[in-house]
Amino acid sequence: MKSPALPLTIFATLCLVACSTDPRGVRIINNSTPAAPAAPDTTAQPIRDLAGAEITAVLIGKTFQYTRKGASGFVVYNADGTLKVKDDKTGTSIGKWTVNGSQYCETYSVTQAMECGSFKSTGNAYFAANTRIEDLRI
Repeated sequence: MKSPALPLTIFATLCLVACSTDPRGVRIINNSTPAAPAAPDTTAQPIRDLAGAEITAVLIGKTFQYTRKGASGFVVYNADGTLKVKDDKTGTSIGKWTVNGSQYCETYSVTQAMECGSFKSTGNAYFAANTRIEDLRI
């Protein structure tokens, strides 16, 4: 009498062997395909100022990792002009942001004054007034 587990064991072993010999693994990078994996884009981008609708399009509904003097964490920009902050040291807070022409203004909590400045793109990150933000992409 044959063991019913033997065919299942053989099948599982063959699947594992097939997976372990595939050099591609699981990759999702820059819309690559297994036949043509993409390399990270290392081309330097010129720094440029953004304004109005460009800033809004960059921010709304996205999560960014931020760093600023004495603080770092994550921030989500909402379409209603609020932002939700999860600071590494101080925890969660609600702030505000707005765009007026080429000026970007933000405050990371209700106790903080609004800071305004230019909004610059560096290709892989942004400088928003006094804050460096980087888009989180999965």
